[in-house]
Amino acid sequence: MLLALSALLLFGRIASLDEFIKARGEGGIMALQFAGSAARAAHLLVAWRGLEDLLRSQTRWDFLFLLVYPAVLSLACAMLAEARGNPLPTIGIFVAWLALAAIPLDAIENLATLRMIDHGASEPLARWITVCATMKFAIVLTAAGYLLVAGIATLFQR
Repeated sequence: MLLALSALLLFGRIASLDEFIKARGEGGIMALQFAGSAARAAHLLVAWRGLEDLLRSQTRWDFLFLLVYPAVLSLACAMLAEARGNPLPTIGIFVAWLALAAIPLDAIENLATLRMIDHGASEPLARWITVCATMKFAIVLTAAGYLLVAGIATLFQR
């Protein structure tokens, strides 16, 4: 419970910082995560000129968040996999372990983001950030989907 509360509080902190970035009209940090090219990333960084300290701060908060949210998802999937009446326990165990893969993906994404903020956009960094963000969000959505589907199925099995 404490882990889930920590994830919620950290998410709130990151989201509040993102609101300042979104106020520039170019989208939040997710726009940079899914820029996909140096040209689009450079455009965002130019639009956010003067917000570099805020971007760094948000990314540093995300380093704390990445230590918490995958653990919450992993534990929730593992607990649901062990629940009496769950028709999909093997999938739950797989997804519980898979959720932990979000940690290195998010860390690489954050390191590349910090590098881009400090040294400008580059094609390799823009691609790395987008690939890592895409895989990370796929994992998060997979875990959330498992929790929803298996959770409902488990309730009906009881």
